[in-house]
Amino acid sequence: AKPCTTDPSPVAAMKRSSRACTLTALLGAAWVSAPAFVGIGATPRQEQTAMHGYRLDNMLEKKQGDGTLDVSEGFWIGERGFMKSQNAQGFRYRMRATPEEVKNGIETPGIWQLGPFKIKLGEAFGGTGNNDKLRDLKRKLFKEGLNDPKKIEENEFWLKRYGHKRWTPKYINQSGAKGGEKGLLRGLAAWSGYDPLNEERGKTWVEADYGKPWVAIKGDVRLPGYVSKEQMEKEMNSGKLLKEAPKK
Repeated sequence: AKPCTTDPSPVAAMKRSSRACTLTALLGAAWVSAPAFVGIGATPRQEQTAMHGYRLDNMLEKKQGDGTLDVSEGFWIGERGFMKSQNAQGFRYRMRATPEEVKNGIETPGIWQLGPFKIKLGEAFGGTGNNDKLRDLKRKLFKEGLNDPKKIEENEFWLKRYGHKRWTPKYINQSGAKGGEKGLLRGLAAWSGYDPLNEERGKTWVEADYGKPWVAIKGDVRLPGYVSKEQMEKEMNSGKLLKEAPKK
């Protein structure tokens, strides 16, 4: 009998290497998936992030008896439910007046009617989320200021190290003052908030009384009048780092 010989050519060596790699990959895949097929059960992976949402598996299996919506939380609010929740608290949703405000005509444009059709046409051009409830909330936010203990502590650290604070109070939107603006176009005073001769304030424009936290925190950095060269220099200098104290 002839002895068994191996083809020494490079092509044959490459084929043997390819077969070995394929066999190794198949054995590895079988090792990983074997427990799941023999009833032991694969080792469950730990969830990195707990997520809530639709339970499509329950909906497909009709565990509720039908294929209706099933969510992890056990309840569903939806946009209509959120709107009712906002209205119940006195707030407007999507800049639309609450049913009670529409019924009593409280700060809302009238309903335009053509025959049997009724359209809230005024809300398309004059809709607003401002009402008495939102105005009270703006005043409350201004009075509270920055009340997070962690942010206050971090501000103290930044003030010592960098010469300025990191966190500021919440911005208070100044729209929707009681009395509103008169006329189609806003005047310069309404745009800039600067009306030294009182030509518009209280006449064609009513300034909000919520408070302006971002103006208050500037303190004496803000000079009266328009932005001048001195104003720019003062603001630029206020942002510079403090000079290093002389070493003793």
